[in-house]
Amino acid sequence: MDDIRRDYIKRIDWLIVAVTLCLLFLGILSIASATSTAYSEDVSVMEYIGSLLTGYTLSQIIYFLIGSVCVFALMLWDYNNIREFANGIYWIGVGLLVAVLFWGTKTRGMTGWFRIGGVGFQPAEFCKLMFIIVLAREFARKTEGKTGGIQTFRDIWPMLWKFAIPFVLICAQPDFGTALVYVCVLLGMMFMAKTSFKIMATILGSGLVAVPILWFSMGDDQKSRIFVFLDPASDPEGAGYNMLRAKTVSSSGGLWGKGFFSQDLLTQKTNYLPEKQTDFIFSTTCESIGFIGGLFVIFLYILLISRMLYLSMQAKDDFGTYLIVGVSFMLLFHVAENIGMNIGVLPVTGIPLPLMSSGGSNLLTTMMSIGLVLNVNMRRSRRLIA
Repeated sequence: MDDIRRDYIKRIDWLIVAVTLCLLFLGILSIASATSTAYSEDVSVMEYIGSLLTGYTLSQIIYFLIGSVCVFALMLWDYNNIREFANGIYWIGVGLLVAVLFWGTKTRGMTGWFRIGGVGFQPAEFCKLMFIIVLAREFARKTEGKTGGIQTFRDIWPMLWKFAIPFVLICAQPDFGTALVYVCVLLGMMFMAKTSFKIMATILGSGLVAVPILWFSMGDDQKSRIFVFLDPASDPEGAGYNMLRAKTVSSSGGLWGKGFFSQDLLTQKTNYLPEKQTDFIFSTTCESIGFIGGLFVIFLYILLISRMLYLSMQAKDDFGTYLIVGVSFMLLFHVAENIGMNIGVLPVTGIPLPLMSSGGSNLLTTMMSIGLVLNVNMRRSRRLIA
């Protein structure tokens, strides 16, 4: 037993751990820098550090510690045992998505949060992991032990209806940005399952047909984001305000940045960039560490996701492969969309940047997802099945 435990520890992918911690550290620094006042010689260094550990920064650190405990707990439990509970987890998630429509708190035109005191809980975030688990189970049931991929609509049907229910419920909030994450995860797993081109083309074609329906179901605020993306200058003080300011902040750091906690940071001006610690954390970070620093952040995400995709090929079974692929595509969409909207090449959707944006629901979901990836990799050898 001790030998098996030592083998487990040896199989922890320390590269993923190191990259994750680096992104978390950069995120906490950026949040602290953007939401604090600049350093002044009137206060001591220790007093200034103490003043930083409040508000959003303290909240992010607390969620990081909670997430670390969740990751450790997930790593102890053989991921294959999750298969037995996949359906139960799925329906609990669906129940939460239904409940939030009736009893959730409306924030920025979206009814997607439960609030208990001052703490918010976003079911759609946690349901991403639920969705990945149940889809991984369904795809594995169809492909485990087979050389060919999914060739019939009958085989893909269980995945489609289990995708459709949370997708529709999240669109009803309405939160189309998060709903698109679910689309990306489904397509990523379909690609890994070698789904026939005919099925993929039919599903994608049906999605394009549904675009007009989604357009007419959007609120005015969501439609204005699309129009502003096409022409930000059309409403510089309204819908285009955030995008224009985010681009200004991103570029203001120059090549090497102004430094964290600098008095020259635009993000330290009151309300210069709304949501600077959440949706626009990448712009905030680029202002502090510059273009070179922004490239480094992108490199870390590429390294993290590509490493996960590599590990998916090493999993001992299809279920483990699909779990890692699902997490990889979830992170890929988040990173691409968030950075894209920060630099003005994609519409603003409110998608957070994993591990860096302030917010407990997304941070916990991301860390638990990474913990699941580490779990699969630790048990990649059949000899080590717990």
